[in-house]
Amino acid sequence: MVVSPSEAQRHLLPAIAVALCGAIWGVFWVPLRWFDAEGVGGAWVSLIFNALALASPLPWLLKREAWTGWRDQSVNGLLLGTAFSLYTVSLVMTDVINAILLFYLTPVWSALGSWLLFRERLGPLRLLAMAMGFAGLAAILGTSGGLPLPRNAGDWVALVSGMFWAAGTLRSYRRPSQRISLPVFGFALGGVLSSTVILVVAGAMGLPLAETGHLPAMLPWIALLGLIVFVPPNFLVLWAAQRIDPARVGILLMTEVLFGSISAALLSGEPFLLSDAIGTALIVSAGFIEVLRR
Repeated sequence: MVVSPSEAQRHLLPAIAVALCGAIWGVFWVPLRWFDAEGVGGAWVSLIFNALALASPLPWLLKREAWTGWRDQSVNGLLLGTAFSLYTVSLVMTDVINAILLFYLTPVWSALGSWLLFRERLGPLRLLAMAMGFAGLAAILGTSGGLPLPRNAGDWVALVSGMFWAAGTLRSYRRPSQRISLPVFGFALGGVLSSTVILVVAGAMGLPLAETGHLPAMLPWIALLGLIVFVPPNFLVLWAAQRIDPARVGILLMTEVLFGSISAALLSGEPFLLSDAIGTALIVSAGFIEVLRR
């Protein structure tokens, strides 16, 4: 299939936007761990971020026609918002590299979803990409003579967050919105709802995710960070997800894997083993194969 220059240019800007957002999110764990060290649970950070994002598109939603397709966008937003809330808390529940790589198995889940729901063909390259993704999963988690299953709650949360993200991007691509304000509102509303549920559950179980610590003193910093690294990228990624297919969104966001793995190896103080490097290489390679396949 030959792609015309105009079509290539039409996809270039969304692709650049997604890659840039991934790079920003790659170091998102650094301030998140700082807030956690100050006793502010990750669920609170997620709730505040999403509350800020919820208010940002309201001026564009004052007109009645802006709510066209609100049912579809509500479902999309619930999936994507839940995905990001789960991913945010996973970054303080398990090793940074585990959280990032388990979330970024999204191309595998997107490919499976496209095959199961829309009967897209699983050709040799797509099967190879999926095999490399699962091999990367095994390298990260280890097999210990059995299946490469997550070792702790944080690993499970990160893995499930990637599945939600794949479902959300797949649905956003199939049922896009003409305006970006409504998808952003839906995403943030989904994030607020899921963060609230996480807070309630974590609070009932006495988990650190719900601790308030120095929340009043840290609130301005959390809000400032949200306005820089959360609200603008939400607009950009959701805008791009309406224009390029979900597998490609997942791949382009892998700039987060590169920035996240490098920063984690240098700054987190957590061991970065050879198995982690192999897992990173396999999962990123799976992503690039999925892009080259198209």
